[in-house]
Amino acid sequence: MKSKEKEREKVIPIAIITGILIMLVIILIGCLSLTFKKEYVVHYSDKSNLDYNVYLKTNEFYKTTFLPKDKNYISTLIDYVDANFNYTFKSAEDFELEYTYYIEADLVVNNNEGKNIFKQEETILPKKSFKNVENNTFSVAENIKIDYGKYNRLASDFVSNFDLSANSKVVVSLYVNILGKHQEFDKELRDKAVIRLEIPLTSKTVDITMDYKLCNNVEEIFQYKTTLISNPVLFTWSIIFAILDIVGITTVVLYIVKTRSCKTIYAKKLKRILRDYEHYISWTKHSKKIEEEDIRIEYMKSFDDIINIRDSIEKPILFYEEIEGERAKFYILDDKVAYVYIMDSKDLKSKNEKIKRA
Repeated sequence: MKSKEKEREKVIPIAIITGILIMLVIILIGCLSLTFKKEYVVHYSDKSNLDYNVYLKTNEFYKTTFLPKDKNYISTLIDYVDANFNYTFKSAEDFELEYTYYIEADLVVNNNEGKNIFKQEETILPKKSFKNVENNTFSVAENIKIDYGKYNRLASDFVSNFDLSANSKVVVSLYVNILGKHQEFDKELRDKAVIRLEIPLTSKTVDITMDYKLCNNVEEIFQYKTTLISNPVLFTWSIIFAILDIVGITTVVLYIVKTRSCKTIYAKKLKRILRDYEHYISWTKHSKKIEEEDIRIEYMKSFDDIINIRDSIEKPILFYEEIEGERAKFYILDDKVAYVYIMDSKDLKSKNEKIKRA
């Protein structure tokens, strides 16, 4: 009987170890269905076409009302500069694109060494925002008329007022900011572009220059989010088998614990008591003295009660096993009183079941 109980108790760690090994195999199989930090190359590009015409004041020299770009112009004949800012962005990947742009004019006065003396900013075109871009492509097209005379007068007044030797210019810039979101990537696409038109001031002749700060053709590396399920079927079955494995381990352990015999509970408790209180307990055979009529027997409800009596009267605890493996008796003799605690395997089983139900 004892060998069967020992074999029964050994099943618990074996079942747990087996279940853990199965779980590790399931986790390994599940990992095969996942992709970790896969890289992806995204291609996007932009371009700009900045064009302008210089319109002239009425004069006796030029027969046309304007001159095209890339010429040298007489500053006193310039009325205004008609500029067309064009910009196009295109992405090969399906991003949720949104963008903003605005145009500013900066009046800049620098000394002969190139250090800035005076700068005045003016917003020519307030910021515009756009979302839900279709086909991953958008374009910006704005026509701006730059009042050359206004900026030239302001720069001339500043230089002459302080009697400076300086270089002046007005810089008209288109600023574009792009944001692209993708639900599968762990970062956002962020780009910006600046298209500038520089017009010299306070000089006899004007040579207008253009400047572009674009990304042109870019191949940027994006990473997918931390994990992606590349094989949904395999991943689903891994989850199912993992749940079944956990349920199986739990069921086996609960069954063994629930159905273990009262003798197993008795043996474990007796072993613990004899080990923890070996200095207080003396082994003995059944003594007839406690059955004599002049001895009053006080039955204790628990072993802790016997320990409390022992600590109070400081007498040894006597122990013997009435029925091996089933019933043990602990008692203390004190004059005409015997303090007795009987540990019965059947009582332990019933108490254990009551605790579980509670």
